Amino acid sequence: MEYFTSEKISPSTTKITDITGVAVFLVEGAEKTALIDTATGAGNLKACVDSLTDKPVEVILTHGHCDHAGGAAPFERVWLHKNDWDLVEHHATMDMKTDYAHFTTGKDIPLADFAPERTTGYLTLENGQVFDLGGVTLEAIHVPGHTQGMTCILNREERTVLFGDACNSAVFLWDQESSCVEDYQKALLELKKQEGRWDTVMLSHGPTTVGKGILDGVIAVCGEIMAGKNDWQPYDFMGHALRMAKKTENHVRLDGGLGNIIYDPTKVFAK
Repeated sequence: MEYFTSEKISPSTTKITDITGVAVFLVEGAEKTALIDTATGAGNLKACVDSLTDKPVEVILTHGHCDHAGGAAPFERVWLHKNDWDLVEHHATMDMKTDYAHFTTGKDIPLADFAPERTTGYLTLENGQVFDLGGVTLEAIHVPGHTQGMTCILNREERTVLFGDACNSAVFLWDQESSCVEDYQKALLELKKQEGRWDTVMLSHGPTTVGKGILDGVIAVCGEIMAGKNDWQPYDFMGHALRMAKKTENHVRLDGGLGNIIYDPTKVFAK
């Protein structure tokens, strides 16, 4: 079974896609390499990374969900925002990883092919933290919403930013670890203040890159939800009955706009 594919997407960055379709990003400088996220844990990600670089690897997790943190166990140095430390303990379990992989692929992946659960803890990822890889500089930007530890990663030299799950074509904003729509919009408005620092937006699910307008698109969707003007449609995810704010076909908005939100209608305004 083939667990990973890889492609070079910029001078410093290789995109690695796992069997479930989630993307992680290997960013290489002259001295170090950073692996941004570790996918679900299906397959031997460390062997894949070792085949692509011989430099020391720092792992940066954008957040604590199983499809991003599930493969972290084999790596020594793993950074994660402290707001997601509790989340990752119950979300990146073997049961969660295998359930997610089966849901997304429809395949029965052997349990032995999954990375074990991580037991050695995490290094504290701070907002504004800088990783100097040698000619390539990454910066962490904390954007709570999808989870409370959700962090975007800016590549200063290449002027690219990984939004990951922080702002995409179908932001999940419904579980207990997510913000309400009102607080999420405030976090996005703070992120927008830095918009002049990047030219390209990258995502962890779906297309590798999208237009910068996705940030404005999701901010606008937040406003429509709060105003009761969204044309919501039912959405089911692993047994959860949710709403998608704008009508779509395969997560592409029918009105041509960028960005969308899947949300719980009881989590719109701050309490």
